Amino acid sequence: MKLSSVYFLKALQFRLWSYLAFFIMVLFHSTNLVAQANDSLPPPYKRFPVLPPFELKGVNDNLIKRDDMAKRKATIVMFFSPDCHHCIDQFNQLNNVKKDFEKYNLVMATYQPIEQLQEFYKQYGLETWKNLYIGRDEKYFLPTYYRLSNLPFIALYDRKGKLIETFENTTPAARILSTLEQ
Repeated sequence: MKLSSVYFLKALQFRLWSYLAFFIMVLFHSTNLVAQANDSLPPPYKRFPVLPPFELKGVNDNLIKRDDMAKRKATIVMFFSPDCHHCIDQFNQLNNVKKDFEKYNLVMATYQPIEQLQEFYKQYGLETWKNLYIGRDEKYFLPTYYRLSNLPFIALYDRKGKLIETFENTTPAARILSTLEQ
């Protein structure tokens, strides 16, 4: 091979690597712009302030959907973890005034394994609750819909399914009730 051919191949190789590096930089930059655009959008629950079309796997392996709930009742959606101390405290507060919550749909959803949820269900005697819909969010829909950052997370909806208010962390049961009764 002649010396000029070697230089030509080296120059070509350098040019290809330069183009590749430029393409990778453009790709990373455009990905960053898309991520920034998504962060600037409000979470879906604020853009669509209605009860979301969720699906949960119930403790008895049944499928729980939004449309299966009792109609014309205000709804409380609580996203929690059975091993979270704040979540357990939140549930205990609700459980202490269980009678006051019987006129509402209570949706309790988690992403934890179904076995943990079943244990929680038995430990706290949840079979006695009326209008309780408890299950595992296997599609991880609700955390994305609400952009969850803290647990427990509570969303309150009126009888027509319109969002009233949301709460992060432990919220006094009296405040939840007063918000629902406004």
